Amino acid sequence: MIDVKHDIEDLLLMDSFINYCKQSDQNDVKYWENYIQISPAHAALVAHARERYIELFNALAEADLEEQVTRLKNSIDSTSAAPVIRMESVADKKRRNIFRLAIKVAAVVFIITGLFIARGYFNKNTAGDIQTYAAAYGERKTIQLPDGSSVAINSGSTVRINQHFGVESREVYLQGEAFFEVKHNAKIPFIVHTAAMEVKALGTAFNVKAYQNELFTETALIRGLVEVTLIEENNLKLVLHPNEKIKWKTVHIDSKKASESTVLSTSNIMQADSLRKKIVVTNDGIIKEIAWKADKLIFFDEEFDEIARLLERWYNVKINFEDDALRNYHFSGVFEKEDLITVLNFLKESRHFNYTIKDDTIVTINLSK
Repeated sequence: MIDVKHDIEDLLLMDSFINYCKQSDQNDVKYWENYIQISPAHAALVAHARERYIELFNALAEADLEEQVTRLKNSIDSTSAAPVIRMESVADKKRRNIFRLAIKVAAVVFIITGLFIARGYFNKNTAGDIQTYAAAYGERKTIQLPDGSSVAINSGSTVRINQHFGVESREVYLQGEAFFEVKHNAKIPFIVHTAAMEVKALGTAFNVKAYQNELFTETALIRGLVEVTLIEENNLKLVLHPNEKIKWKTVHIDSKKASESTVLSTSNIMQADSLRKKIVVTNDGIIKEIAWKADKLIFFDEEFDEIARLLERWYNVKINFEDDALRNYHFSGVFEKEDLITVLNFLKESRHFNYTIKDDTIVTINLSK
């Protein structure tokens, strides 16, 4: 763990922290994400240090290519390290260290540029340009995007943005489920991309659920307005109003998708309207679609098969059914910070079944004998 006396410049000199910023080593990424979780008092320091690294890298990457090469050569040939980018005033020792770090980053930029030769190719979105935020099974996390928007990420979900997010565009690529509270910016629309739909907003709060292994993709609007584009329905567009949601069954077509938006005729207006549903609110006033943000597990008259996928993400387990008939059982329940055994025992009260848990990770469900 880092010492509480360390500051931003100290973090920028740690190889493991640089790997975390670049998302290049999953062990280092997990280490720093875990550090933030168990040491929330230092979360702001880590976030600011990471922002400083990104600023440094972007400044170098966006500089004129010839200037980068010249500076690099001068830095290598010179007996003393020359600054590559102006930093805040710090102690002389730390200043020299930061300059060395800047030169290392410049070298990386120079090497990559030389490998790809063409500057135009270098500026395209490559894997190195993508920032990934992920919540593993059994965890949920909240992040703040560079534009000030907030994103709560549910278990087993991934959110990706490019390095120019908030400057040239605000496009998010989602696999799984996330709740977005969007910072208003009329000039740069906020767009969430999933396999089945795109959700466009200017300033609003909404939830999107789009797990790869599930049949339905959903968007639920809490406040504001969003425009939903159904990719698999010839880019059919419809607007959601507060307390509305759309639940779309994924088609998974192989043919080429239409590139132009569908003009809403009388027939597809009726279809669009039929896709709209009211969001579900419990007797306690909790919105079911975003209950997960408050660590609440809620399902209403849902099949056991669907609930099992929810429990797998929630508790980081694998659930197997020995009898397929169990998959069609329907349950309703509201749980708050309950463990898996409590949830399963509650379900057993309404429909009889047995279960075993092996190594705390493998759950086998079968019919009662």
